[in-house]
Amino acid sequence: MAKVKFFFEKNAKPWLENAYNLEGYNYPVAYHRQRILKKIISPFKKKLKIIDLGCGGGNNAIMLAKLGHELIGIDESLNMINIAKKNLSRCNQKIKKQVKFFNISILDNKIKNEKFDICIAMGLIGYLDKDADLFKIAKNITKKNGLFIVSCRNKLFNLQSLSFRTINEIKKKNYNKLFKEITELYGKIPLKDVNNFIKQINLTTKKIQTNYNKKSRNSISPGNRLHNFKKYKPFNEPRQHSPMQIKSLAKKFHFLIVNYYGVHPHLIDPNLNKLLPPMLFNILNDILNPLEHLPISLSWSSAFIGVFKKTK
Repeated sequence: MAKVKFFFEKNAKPWLENAYNLEGYNYPVAYHRQRILKKIISPFKKKLKIIDLGCGGGNNAIMLAKLGHELIGIDESLNMINIAKKNLSRCNQKIKKQVKFFNISILDNKIKNEKFDICIAMGLIGYLDKDADLFKIAKNITKKNGLFIVSCRNKLFNLQSLSFRTINEIKKKNYNKLFKEITELYGKIPLKDVNNFIKQINLTTKKIQTNYNKKSRNSISPGNRLHNFKKYKPFNEPRQHSPMQIKSLAKKFHFLIVNYYGVHPHLIDPNLNKLLPPMLFNILNDILNPLEHLPISLSWSSAFIGVFKKTK
């Protein structure tokens, strides 16, 4: 954890810029996690008490406060908290009163006696030494029938990515197990979702026609990177989990799955990204967003959000 803390102290600003940057070849995972998080919490009309573990620059906390909720955000990185407080300073007085940020570890005992309606941990679990630590904390601070919303990098996607991760799963003899988990995700897609999917295809087609006419295609050079088989970097790339793995862990701490959401979908081979004009790959991928709440989305998404309900 010390090395992870050091990484985010040194890279807080560029990490946040990358996480929410909609331009170029970058896919803004944090931006889409926030979009889905808003979709999950928006139906709640009463004021909720929410904690954001590993809150980063405070983007999610401030967004949820604007929906009318009370937020506490904690992060071990002082630079992240300073950025969060700066972002909060730009908000009106009402929002400022609804949000508090603290520079403490999630393992700090200062929060163990508080209870929250919703506990959020976006992208945090992959940086922890022990997965169980996060669920133990969530169990202690989440009210009965409250929600724990956690996001992970998706181990199932290693079967699709055609990267060094695919090779690693084969070498470790995990491929068959992951393949079996994927096959259990398949099911009939409801007509409503099919119609929304078709609408998204039409919107995407118009967007491509607008942004990639003949003139723009000729003026943008595609990338030349074919494959990127770099060695695993534990502080740039958090550990991965499969949905079944997280579900089993959650059950041990009295959390039952409500739903999964696929994050960062891939309509085509990810290695094509930099062979295409900037942004085109991600525009194509967003065609799949209307299906992100269905189990099958976990087969083509490089990350996922799990929504769990505390039973006791």
